[in-house]
Amino acid sequence: MTRASRLGKLALGSAVTGGGLGGAMYYQRLSQNKAFSAEEWNAAQNKQQVQEGISWIQQSAVASGDTASRRRVSETDAAVKGPVLELFRYTTCPYCAKVKAFLDFYGVPHDTIEVEPMFKSQIGESKYKKLPQLRFGGQGGAYLVDSDAIIDTLAQSVGAGSQLQDPEVLRLRSWVRESLVRHITLNINLSLVDAWRGYAYIDAFDTIPAVNKIFLKVVGAPVMYLVAKYKTRPTLIKAGELGVGEDERTVFHRQVDRYVSEANISDKKLFHGGSKPDLADLEVYGVLQSVRGHQVYDDLWHSTNIAPWLARMDRETGKAAYTPAVPA
Repeated sequence: MTRASRLGKLALGSAVTGGGLGGAMYYQRLSQNKAFSAEEWNAAQNKQQVQEGISWIQQSAVASGDTASRRRVSETDAAVKGPVLELFRYTTCPYCAKVKAFLDFYGVPHDTIEVEPMFKSQIGESKYKKLPQLRFGGQGGAYLVDSDAIIDTLAQSVGAGSQLQDPEVLRLRSWVRESLVRHITLNINLSLVDAWRGYAYIDAFDTIPAVNKIFLKVVGAPVMYLVAKYKTRPTLIKAGELGVGEDERTVFHRQVDRYVSEANISDKKLFHGGSKPDLADLEVYGVLQSVRGHQVYDDLWHSTNIAPWLARMDRETGKAAYTPAVPA
């Protein structure tokens, strides 16, 4: 039996075993997510704590100069007098990844807390159950939640406030949220095997118990496959972004190349923002980082025009250079 066959049978067993339980947990999660909206939870926070955190970000983030200088200034100041700022995320969450890209580019000192997706014990004190979440001041501190709310709020503090009124930046940010994220979700969950592989990242986190990792793969993978098939795909078809029977990967690549073309990115214009990334660049880059290391990401390097831009964005956000796998 080939390795692919074994994976296929394992994924099928996962679907049979976890499908019912996963479906029940999925609907329970939807109910929990509706208990508090992002607006309600943000409004309920200690305003003084949030403002103190934002003021510190304004002091520590240096929006000019080279990336290495920004990071050195931020880390030095944070070690002396900075408050605790924590980003709660899933590595493979596109919305979390765009906040991470924003924080990294602007040199905002923060700790990244990986949340176990099924039980979410890391955010047990928060009544809002979606990610990403920022927490100011550690345990018992104040929260700022929802990726758009986080970026919109902090943009004012890092010198990017004017971009919030730029029609082209707003259009592209909306495209990221309404289109690009959905194409990523569909392409990483095209089959049960793909969905299973999508959870391989969790093995790198020693803070998450082994039994939780197994449970996540057995239950979470079938759920994501079904969500992609019966929710994400029909949404893209209804929006006219995917034709019935059309190859999903080809359409995804076309969407990515569309960004490169519409942003006029080239050797002369390095980013949509010109010589430096703007919010549109950071959000496109961020959501793509949610699949970094996956075959979906490697395919982008080999089959689209975005690889040079991705390499430049890696440098701007302080990431190590990426080497995609060689196609089989």
